[in-house]
Amino acid sequence: MHRIIRRLETEPMTRIVALGSSNTAKGYHCAGQYNWFDWLDVGLSQHYGRVHHTINAGVSGQTTRDLLARFERDVAHYQPHVVIIAVGGNDCNPDQRIGVDEFRANLTELVARSEALENCVAILQTYYAIDVEQMGDEPERAKAFAAYMQGIGQVAEATRCPLYDHFTRWERLRKTDVGTYRRLMRDPMHLSPLGNMVLELDDVRFFGAAVIDEIADVCAEGLRLGKLLDALGEPGR
Repeated sequence: MHRIIRRLETEPMTRIVALGSSNTAKGYHCAGQYNWFDWLDVGLSQHYGRVHHTINAGVSGQTTRDLLARFERDVAHYQPHVVIIAVGGNDCNPDQRIGVDEFRANLTELVARSEALENCVAILQTYYAIDVEQMGDEPERAKAFAAYMQGIGQVAEATRCPLYDHFTRWERLRKTDVGTYRRLMRDPMHLSPLGNMVLELDDVRFFGAAVIDEIADVCAEGLRLGKLLDALGEPGR
């Protein structure tokens, strides 16, 4: 991350691509409000100035296989300096027939392709915790989800890729204060607008930025809930 932060501090423009599925894509599930990648764009701009472009390459329903198939078109084409890879919620669906071993191999290939681009750094990002108790119609997917999130950490360790482990952080909240946790969820698999804000205020810090006074009032509830998450344990990196 030091390399990325130095670039934001010293270079005139940094291109950042977010690659994922519905956890990343802009769509109706965002309720007409910012998703996490929008909040990252705002947070970085407020801290560093307009020194970056953000490109959202999220497509709902996709797996690591799909991301590999469109990597050249949707990532390499833009010659990014940072690729944030956030995937796994569909790979763990038994209907996709993507085991954990294939998931890790696909994710490793995505990291390798990203870092093979000129001056590019890959970042792996887990999902938040999903509401497993509310996924009664998909019990096998709910049961498998944690293993795939752990697989992301394993790939990060093996590739020495920066990791933001939202899953561990949010799982603590889900287990200790389910009422607050559910305020952050739109449905068992997706974040509410407030959840997107809370998640991305964490990522803003990950990028060495801070929420400045001009937008602190807009983010007041997200900042408060971020402190609650902090109290439950350190962010997973």
